[in-house]
Amino acid sequence: MSASNKNAAAGVTTLLIIAVIFALNFLVGGVGFGNLRLDLTEDGLFTLSQGTKNILSRINVDEPVTIKFYATNDDRVMPNILKPHARSIEDLLLEYEKQSNGSVSLEVIHPNPDTDDEDKAKDDEIRGMQVNQEGDQIYLGLTVQCLDRKEVLPFLNPEDATAFEYDVSRAIAKVIKPTKTVIGLMSAMPIGGVPSMPFQQQRGPEAWAIVQQLRADYEVREVPMTTDKIDSDITVLLVVHPADISKTAEFAIDQYLLGGGNVVAFVDPQSLLAQAMSTQPNPMTGQPGSMINTSSDLPSLFKAWGISFQKDMVLADMNYRGNLQGRLMPTALQLPGKAINQDDRVTSGLQSFTLINAGVLNIDRKEGLDVITLATSSEASELIDTAAADKLRREPMVNFTASGKKQVLGVRIAGKFKTAFPDGKPAAAAGSKETGGPEQDASAPGAAAAVAKTPEKKADNSLKESKDSERNVILFSDADMLYDAFCLKQGELGVGLVTNGGNLPMLLNAVEVLVGGGDLIQVRNRKSPVRPFIKLKEMRETVEEKYRPQLIQLEKERQELAEKLSKARPQLDLKKGALIVDQGTMNNIKEMEKNSKTIDKEVRNIRKEVNKEVEFRKTLIKTLNVLVVPLLVGVVGLVFAMQRRTRTAAA
Repeated sequence: MSASNKNAAAGVTTLLIIAVIFALNFLVGGVGFGNLRLDLTEDGLFTLSQGTKNILSRINVDEPVTIKFYATNDDRVMPNILKPHARSIEDLLLEYEKQSNGSVSLEVIHPNPDTDDEDKAKDDEIRGMQVNQEGDQIYLGLTVQCLDRKEVLPFLNPEDATAFEYDVSRAIAKVIKPTKTVIGLMSAMPIGGVPSMPFQQQRGPEAWAIVQQLRADYEVREVPMTTDKIDSDITVLLVVHPADISKTAEFAIDQYLLGGGNVVAFVDPQSLLAQAMSTQPNPMTGQPGSMINTSSDLPSLFKAWGISFQKDMVLADMNYRGNLQGRLMPTALQLPGKAINQDDRVTSGLQSFTLINAGVLNIDRKEGLDVITLATSSEASELIDTAAADKLRREPMVNFTASGKKQVLGVRIAGKFKTAFPDGKPAAAAGSKETGGPEQDASAPGAAAAVAKTPEKKADNSLKESKDSERNVILFSDADMLYDAFCLKQGELGVGLVTNGGNLPMLLNAVEVLVGGGDLIQVRNRKSPVRPFIKLKEMRETVEEKYRPQLIQLEKERQELAEKLSKARPQLDLKKGALIVDQGTMNNIKEMEKNSKTIDKEVRNIRKEVNKEVEFRKTLIKTLNVLVVPLLVGVVGLVFAMQRRTRTAAA
């Protein structure tokens, strides 16, 4: 065969291959023929997780689950951005049906404008989104139903696509379980919400998003801060900012834990939310104020658990600075994935935490207890007192000295616990109802008679150690991290809030692990298909760390000069209307102002050097990606071409 015929045959073969590929792509992708899918992603992002498969295997074949997927498919109204999202959802739901072996049935409904299917969507509480001035609405949601138990996902936000499998699997897990697990909630702050009283014009504060999320999956029972006993049917006790907790309440937590319960606790050296929620007395209405201590801990329990906590010290971290009130602050910690334990079920797969004015947990290991670190600071961190932390909200930080070691911010304590109260239930505080008032002076008249009437002390029946070695305590040194602003963000489509960072998933993970779950954790902690450029952020932090000592020293000098200038500047004599100042002072002021400008210039130059070095590294990375990789491909192709020519010449 001649060379021209060979080239023609190769061209025809190439065209046929391209045609076959296009045909297969249309049949499989466009039409959905056979629902054939090949997941080539590194983490299997488009394949059902093992946790979902475990949940599907628990469905009773006599009580099947029905999923109704509502998706508008009218090209006239359906935005192009939502079409591939709807298709990927339908594909994944088909995987649910396939993996369930008949226990899950899928019904796809297209509620286009002015159709009976649109009425069905409204009846099933699927949320419509208006897309034009004519009032047409689109729908993208689903319902999951088993017998009379039903869960609704009113709108499947494409901005929170990584949560889709979790939401569906959680809905299935809820409808196949007839009763809810009980979660206890104890806090000095009204995080569970305050119901409005009759005839009250203003509504009480709503429950935090974490509580609303827990109520969707569990029965949440509030436990008073003054309690002396915790119900045994509570599976997990959530303690958030236990400010001014009494020993009696600590004893109740102690006995609950030893009796078979599990505890998730969040303490805080300086809670901004507690400060914001505190109210002063109103002299006009006579209503008392509600002051909440901004610091909290569990002193007796911490001692027994091998934890020490300085509740007047806040951690500042220059590497993990986060944004608060529009600027970077070293006490607003933004922990990256490398600061989070990726091997523990509670934190596995989580890529960020936000903590505000967090403390440090120091560990003194106790016999029988394992302490697993869940989150740490960087080595460029140090403890500062709460007054200095409060000052940072108004002024930049000076006099920073890194500790050189990572500080512990979150732990999981597991094992066989011993009581924090070996002498039994502590006596009630003086003046409480249990004591009847202040202790009476033994020398006072009638004291002997009072002592004679005092009943004998009851036998101590309190638990001294846990019944088994499977008890768990999960502890974090910040309570503000659970507030809505640090857990959620507004979606760009304006259809609600979406998860922001790992704070909320971590709490839900903790509860699910302790109630004996874990399957949903495998679903929730799957990696996002959207991967941020964390390498660029780490690169900038590395460059800034090199110049940070110079910047801190210059900032210190600038602060000192500012103080001297404020004292040296002449004051206006109001009587004479003139400035009273001698020439020496004026020369001194001019010299300090000159030095201040010099410092400002040095700071700007350092900032320029930082940006210059960062830009150089970014350019280098771009060059490697744009030029080096294609060059390598070209070299490999050239080598193959030379080998082919050599073989052809030899033939």
